[in-house]
Amino acid sequence: MGSPYLSSNESIVLSTNNVVVNSVPAEAILTNERLMLIDTRHAELRPQDIPFHAIETVTISEDSAGDPVVSLSLVTAPGVTVSIGITFPQQPRMKRFAERDEWANRIRELSIVTIRAGGSKPVEILPPWVPGPLPETGDGKTSAAAPGSDETESKFRNPPLMPRRPHEPEKPKNRMAITAVVAIIVIIALAAVVYVLVPSLFGNGGSPLQPATPAPTEAQTIAPTPVPTTEIPVTTLTPAVSSAPVSPAVLTPPDTGVYLRVTYDGKYNGTAGAAGRFRDIADSGTHLYQLSVRDMMVRATIQKQDAGGGKLTVDMFSDGKLVKSASTSAPKGIVDFNVDLRTL
Repeated sequence: MGSPYLSSNESIVLSTNNVVVNSVPAEAILTNERLMLIDTRHAELRPQDIPFHAIETVTISEDSAGDPVVSLSLVTAPGVTVSIGITFPQQPRMKRFAERDEWANRIRELSIVTIRAGGSKPVEILPPWVPGPLPETGDGKTSAAAPGSDETESKFRNPPLMPRRPHEPEKPKNRMAITAVVAIIVIIALAAVVYVLVPSLFGNGGSPLQPATPAPTEAQTIAPTPVPTTEIPVTTLTPAVSSAPVSPAVLTPPDTGVYLRVTYDGKYNGTAGAAGRFRDIADSGTHLYQLSVRDMMVRATIQKQDAGGGKLTVDMFSDGKLVKSASTSAPKGIVDFNVDLRTL
């Protein structure tokens, strides 16, 4: 899938929105030309680019909590290196060792090929990934680049990632329009209620005078006639009043099988499944998709189709139980994860 954050010859290899880099909650995107780290706490900061020619070593390990870790040794100056640890936090009954191994292998392969072709070059690592004050972001100012970074910056003609804009509050005009629509609906509903109740009240008030009339049967035939005519507007107003969506309650996966649930107000697309059994996904709103897989490695890749700040959430269920959940609010954000059903 394409992305406006990449250069013309660049493509995404792996991505995840649930990692911790040197104690910083982050999103990570691996392309065929670089590794990008995004601080999820500070949307205004520019992502950290790590070219493959600056990666000296790639190792795997576990932290004290038993979570898998990928450790990178980065060249920041001749003879100087900095360590970056990418931790893959695990939830109960969810193992991410296979995901960590895939990241380590792909980073190692790409860095070896790049260094063999052009040699090792330093890169500047800025806070929050290393200790120090956060770089300036106002008026487009950033910290000075490290030696050799000019070549890297010119290689990516587009910005690595555009700063994510905070969601703008609703304009007062929209609120006034919504208030006016609600007021109109309330007035119509009240008018319908009055239209229903007033004939009934007059019919009940005139009932004591019926004994004085010589033909009481005619009064009985007149009283019921407004009832069927007044029921029609009541039924037409019912859908307007109960317009709240109930799809989340309906989209509960069955107790058997593997299902993927995608929730986003805008449009999205992607794929989900296993090798030879992938299915295409292109939709908007909340939907549930059944996957024809069992006891195998399953992968899901879903991308937002707009640059808004809305939240895209992707959940995977196996036999009615949630086994994986991931989300992103980045513009054109991507949720990409693997689940090994054989370990559940």
